[in-house]
Amino acid sequence: MTASIAYKGKTIYELPASRSPDISSVFFMSVHKSGSTLMNNMIRAACQMLDYEFVDIQSHFFNTGVSDSDIPAETSEIFKPKGYVYSGFRYFPNQYEIPCLNDCPLIVLVRDPRDAVVSQYFSLSQSHPMPGKDADDKLFKHMEEQRKATLGSDINEFALREVGSFVKKLETYSEILKTHPKARLFQYEEVIYMKKKWLMSMLNFLEWKMKPGQPMNLANRFNVVPKAEDASKHIRQVHPQNYMTKLSPETIAEINKTYASTLLRYNYI
Repeated sequence: MTASIAYKGKTIYELPASRSPDISSVFFMSVHKSGSTLMNNMIRAACQMLDYEFVDIQSHFFNTGVSDSDIPAETSEIFKPKGYVYSGFRYFPNQYEIPCLNDCPLIVLVRDPRDAVVSQYFSLSQSHPMPGKDADDKLFKHMEEQRKATLGSDINEFALREVGSFVKKLETYSEILKTHPKARLFQYEEVIYMKKKWLMSMLNFLEWKMKPGQPMNLANRFNVVPKAEDASKHIRQVHPQNYMTKLSPETIAEINKTYASTLLRYNYI
């Protein structure tokens, strides 16, 4: 039996019947501006090759215009212990439960929050796509306001104001990883610079069997590294420690002091 999600009395999502009902379901989670889109696209393509059922519910909510604060609690009903690959999470959801989380493999991808917040500044001000409005226009209006506020902010002001939200997401993942029985943590640099190695490590961990040549083809397909920085592009630049050229020494020192415990936990300082 599949499940559905309703919003304001209207069904906005129906879980498809799985094409791969016997596989253990898997969860891929990350943080905004931390390689999440790249990982999501690679996993989507891998599922197409393997004929696995791919589910990205967070993107679906965004594309239909459902705000994070309005996500229905009944979303928990779409999570099944077998048959699905759940991806696209940019934070660990608190609007609904994931009953089978500890029964399924979990992969978490993270990035230095100082780099992530710099990337978020340029994304919100210039390149981030706008949400849909089919279900509601509240999210669209909110992002319009966010873009205006970001354009009116100095990057240092923005970083000091927003970096805490990235740190909070890392702390949440840290707590989950302490007790999850089958989880793997990967760093942004691995998926950016070592796509084939990262992909093979992930495939081995999940015991996914691809045909010969498919992992290399998949890694090459997504091996996009801009030659020069372009603030108007979603992939503005990919190299780590970009924050050191964008933020003032005073801002960096303040972030390092305020969030030292988390930065140390993830080996960022």
